[in-house]
Amino acid sequence: MKKFASFVLGAVAGCAAGFIAGSLLVSDEQVDDVKNKIKDNDKLQDLKKKYDNGTEVVKNQLASFPKNVEDDSELKDFDDIVIDDSDKDDDVTEEDNAKQSVDDLSNAKKDDTSSDKPEA
Repeated sequence: MKKFASFVLGAVAGCAAGFIAGSLLVSDEQVDDVKNKIKDNDKLQDLKKKYDNGTEVVKNQLASFPKNVEDDSELKDFDDIVIDDSDKDDDVTEEDNAKQSVDDLSNAKKDDTSSDKPEA
């Protein structure tokens, strides 16, 4: 713990010393000159435009993603789907297939419509 505290203290002191030295050694004229060179540099301006366009494209792509589904009632509808695999049963007659389909439908989960209607 003592080493960590010494490291943090040294890092803070080093940053402060570097900031003070930078502000004393570099004049305001040199800073303005560097800013003007950056502003006049065509390559840097082109990179800045590409960066701005790229971030705009990413923002548009993120905005086009669908929002999360809060209402899961559509997902519950999948419980009611009955899969008809009658194509696979070649040796079963149509009458047997019809009886099996009726049995499947009678055993299927029935909609609970009583919760939609108010009780009397």
